[in-house]
Amino acid sequence: MTTKQKVHIDRTPQFDIFAPITQSEVESKPVNPSHSSQRCFISPDAETIYLGNTSLKNYLELAGQKTPAIIASLLEEQDWSEFEALYKNTGRPPYAPRCMVGLILYGIMQGTTSLRALERLARMDLGCMWVSGGIFPDHANIGRFINRHAEHLTGSFFESIVKTVLRRTHSKGDRLAGDGTVVEAACSHYHLIREEAVKTALEEAQQQLEKAPEDPIKKADVEKKTDVFNKLQERQALRKRAGSKPEDIRISPVEPEAVVQKMKRGRGHAASYKPSVLVNEQRVVLAQAVDPSNEAAVIPEMLDQAGRITGSQPDELLLDAGYCCESVITTTLERDISLLCPEGRQPGELKKSKQFQKGHFRYDEVTDSYQCPAGQQLRLLYKPGNPDRPRAQWVYGGAPCDHCPLRSQCTTSKTGRRIRRFKVDDARDALKTAMEHPAAKAVFKKRQAMVEPVFGYLRTVQGLNRFRRRGLKAVRLEFSLHLLAYNLSRVAAAYFTAILWPIGRSIRALRLYTKNNAATLQIYNDGSITK
Repeated sequence: MTTKQKVHIDRTPQFDIFAPITQSEVESKPVNPSHSSQRCFISPDAETIYLGNTSLKNYLELAGQKTPAIIASLLEEQDWSEFEALYKNTGRPPYAPRCMVGLILYGIMQGTTSLRALERLARMDLGCMWVSGGIFPDHANIGRFINRHAEHLTGSFFESIVKTVLRRTHSKGDRLAGDGTVVEAACSHYHLIREEAVKTALEEAQQQLEKAPEDPIKKADVEKKTDVFNKLQERQALRKRAGSKPEDIRISPVEPEAVVQKMKRGRGHAASYKPSVLVNEQRVVLAQAVDPSNEAAVIPEMLDQAGRITGSQPDELLLDAGYCCESVITTTLERDISLLCPEGRQPGELKKSKQFQKGHFRYDEVTDSYQCPAGQQLRLLYKPGNPDRPRAQWVYGGAPCDHCPLRSQCTTSKTGRRIRRFKVDDARDALKTAMEHPAAKAVFKKRQAMVEPVFGYLRTVQGLNRFRRRGLKAVRLEFSLHLLAYNLSRVAAAYFTAILWPIGRSIRALRLYTKNNAATLQIYNDGSITK
């Protein structure tokens, strides 16, 4: 006697996840009280979402989509009390911060950054539904959430995520590599103006205010144009100290904090910012910062952030030639960090220049003199009265430059070439000597593979080719969101690497064994292999 096999079908009713939520439907959604307060949040359970008779969880597993589950589990480990504390205990329950952050970061991982595109993603993408619990806020709610929690997203929450990622990827922060890039600001490069146009616009705004002194719109316009004028003057002062022409500076009237600088990949000049990162050997971003133009100025800030996350300062710091300056060298010396940073593109090379730079002159500590590229000696001409001053300098010169065949490449001064030496030059010479060592060169080769792929991933996968928000504070928030999403992708990459690497290693071993023993192997039609 045979019996038929019973097939059990899960007939749990499916939620209408595509219909817009109304006040009457709030009770039908799981509204759970927070553990840190009595405030209730709309926090639906993703396991209650069904596609027909198949749960969303089973559907994603059958489809081989592991990334949403990895992200959801990582977000579950975070403490959301700082987010939840910003909501009042009255009124309609808001969406849970954990669900909103999951929606935003998962969207950025897919290259979706606009608010309306995130709204569509929440309704259409199954992986996003699992990460966010199936919420579907509109673009205005998403934007308000980001602005409300900007401080946490760029500060404590970023550091909390990095700690979790380090633990999940089994990585450390004893060796870090740093780099920066240039990302265009959210303003048109066709509307950049010079000093005369800034003065004219400010004078016109002041005249309009004199006609209506109590008009708040005209007051705000004068304050905005005054801010543009002040920032232009600050940059002119910096440019003047650097020896360049300050009258050539252009500024954006709608984005005055952005600096006009050369873009990457031959895209000319545009108003832009310089975001920077510090990453470890597993390419996890431990620290990040944004400066309008100076990437070396944020090194102390990023080292502080990396120290808070790992509990200690890194042992080694790998930087490119753009960071070979007094501030970076001094900072690493004070923190007892081993710095590897060449003067040129490669260790032992100098920056490309038509004229001989200071690095072309070799200092001799025994004779306290410099030797020029032509072999002549530059002796000490001036010694500071107070050597302990921060910018105390020693001047060397007196070489016979009049009939030197290399004079055109060296100097146009009638008194010949002179070299100024500062206190930090002792450390700079020691760094230059250390970078010529083969062991230092071998370690420094790792820098490019550690940090360069980070910005490549941000540009190509996450679409960070131009900032969408205006103002330095908003740009820092946007960059922090991109790096939060990037670090989550590192956890997913580590998971797949742990699974696929042993398989790939076994396949490579089998291929090598087959190649080396081809003469003694017999492969049968049924697929078995024997000697």
